[in-house]
Amino acid sequence: MNVVTRAAFGATILAASTFGAIAASEHDNDVYFAINGLQTFNFVETGHSITSGQPYGGTTATVSDGKGQITVSAGRKGSSSVASWFKQQVGSGQTLVCDTKGTYPDDLNFAVEGTLTIGSTSGKTITCDNIIVAQGNFGTTNNWWMGGPGMKGAHISISGATEQTCQLSDSKRNAIVIFAPQTPCVNNFSIGVIQP
Repeated sequence: MNVVTRAAFGATILAASTFGAIAASEHDNDVYFAINGLQTFNFVETGHSITSGQPYGGTTATVSDGKGQITVSAGRKGSSSVASWFKQQVGSGQTLVCDTKGTYPDDLNFAVEGTLTIGSTSGKTITCDNIIVAQGNFGTTNNWWMGGPGMKGAHISISGATEQTCQLSDSKRNAIVIFAPQTPCVNNFSIGVIQP
């Protein structure tokens, strides 16, 4: 290998490693939930999957502009392995998606499973287990998916809404929580609660 070829080879390796470092950067990825009477909102992670080589910094949850917000600090590179994990975790449950069609994604950047807790102005707290949020890609946007083994098709409209039975903190009874995409969606869902 002559000197010129070695130099060109070295420059190629340097460019590839620099590009890899840029491609594997961590981002704050936000998904929002509109809920009437929202007072508190929390999401505690119980598991996650992310594309190999991508950074992952965990999740935070807040109330922002009257909406619940989950922020996933992670890289954005899709893979079929994350989509497979998402499908496995959902199992016989249901999925919900923004700005695309289909029941399951082919590729996802990351997927996070956890316990969602919603506090309302009525003083009641609702806890939903095994909620999965995930980010994929559709066209030029990073669109979001939801799912869970306890979710079922609500069949209340053509929006593709799902419902899940969740626990009310102040009683032994449950509440039905309905999840639906907002329009335009990308990273916005709505949550409705039907209390007994």
